[in-house]
Amino acid sequence: MTAVAQVELDNVKREFPDGTGLHATSISIAKGEFVSILGPSGCGKSTLLRCIAGLETPDGGTITFAGREVFGRKTNTPVNQRNLSMVFQDLALWPHMTVAKNVEFPLTTGTTKVDAKERQRRVAEAMDMVNISSKAEQRPNELSGGQQQRVAIARALVSQPDLLLMDEPLSALDAALRTQIRSELTRLAYDLNLTVIYVTHDQSEALAMSDRVAVMHEGEVRQFAAPVELYEHPADAFVAGFVGVTNTHASLPDNRPENVQVTVLEDGKRPESPPENSIVGEVVERQYTGGRYEIRCLVEGAPDPWLAYTRAPIGRGDTVLLTVTTP
Repeated sequence: MTAVAQVELDNVKREFPDGTGLHATSISIAKGEFVSILGPSGCGKSTLLRCIAGLETPDGGTITFAGREVFGRKTNTPVNQRNLSMVFQDLALWPHMTVAKNVEFPLTTGTTKVDAKERQRRVAEAMDMVNISSKAEQRPNELSGGQQQRVAIARALVSQPDLLLMDEPLSALDAALRTQIRSELTRLAYDLNLTVIYVTHDQSEALAMSDRVAVMHEGEVRQFAAPVELYEHPADAFVAGFVGVTNTHASLPDNRPENVQVTVLEDGKRPESPPENSIVGEVVERQYTGGRYEIRCLVEGAPDPWLAYTRAPIGRGDTVLLTVTTP
């Protein structure tokens, strides 16, 4: 027997007069799956999330949660009856409330009201999940950015939602803190068997966190697949270029930087006849990233500089032989 999808969209669209928005889209997300919606600004990813949340009314199609229709020709379930929680970039914490009161707030309104004893238990549990219990009596302006983010996540979890929606929630944090929070978030999602839909424009974030990634461009999902499948077998040129870097040349196979072998040519002497799947390049940029150098090379006939990795201490202006290896 086929399991019922936690979230299913069938030909859902929300198009705006200027042609932007979400074109007819169909995707299915399983219970407990962590799915990222990845794409550049204006591609329709936030519109897709808002349609699922009930914050945006689609022009057509159907949306079901665990087999229950929440949007269709005769259905449009209000956002507060969809049993979901949301975390957005601005966090929207109440500045006059303590951390504990911020986390408790969803349990005091609408259909999620619970008695005081149960509220106290759930708030304590949610704060403990994100390691913010020691800050329970402080206010948001007394917290760091990472601590505020934890409060927003605890508030989202306290109502025990079936679905967690997140729109660029970590974009305001520094790189080290983003890595830490995303690790904690994926652990929580796994431990709670929580279905998460996570909107981001950060490719590395999407690939690191997700069971599957939907890559969007100009209002359409171009590919919806596991991170490895996206990276190694992109559906088209846009996906290949947006998810990582692809080196291209008319006479050589398209390739990823990790599949390029770099050989320094002594005294810049170019071979009369380069080996198979090889081409000569000139290093124009070099960055040491810990354990290796990332180099960009001008390659005659290539539309853009090639990116490659090497442990050799190569300098700008060096001439190198770039050989495409089998991935």
